[in-house]
Amino acid sequence: MNDRPLILIVEDDPTVSGLLQTLMHMEGYETLSAKDGLEGLLKAEFRHPALILLDVMMPNVDGERVLDELHQRPEFTNVPVVIVTGRADAHAAFDPVVGHDNVITKPFDATALARRVGELLGGGKA
Repeated sequence: MNDRPLILIVEDDPTVSGLLQTLMHMEGYETLSAKDGLEGLLKAEFRHPALILLDVMMPNVDGERVLDELHQRPEFTNVPVVIVTGRADAHAAFDPVVGHDNVITKPFDATALARRVGELLGGGKA
């Protein structure tokens, strides 16, 4: 059985998704990816990730709707969500919802993102 924390990466850009997966693997985490919000919600429900890295601007179901849906479900109350987006107003829009430190703008600093994930999951490298 794998005891590494599972991180769900919800990102429609395959290049960014691949970069996030590689970074999280290097930090010792297991990853699962979804290419849009609908797929992300389904995978979150099925696999119960320890943390979600969530893009905002995606086709079908966007990140804002995913965030709303997650906040309505008790099983995700304690699952941290880190917004990773290129949206110019990201901090104004999402700081009140997920907290200032959990909004990362693209292009992002990989070291800072890895450090934040480690803080949220209680320590860093698994």
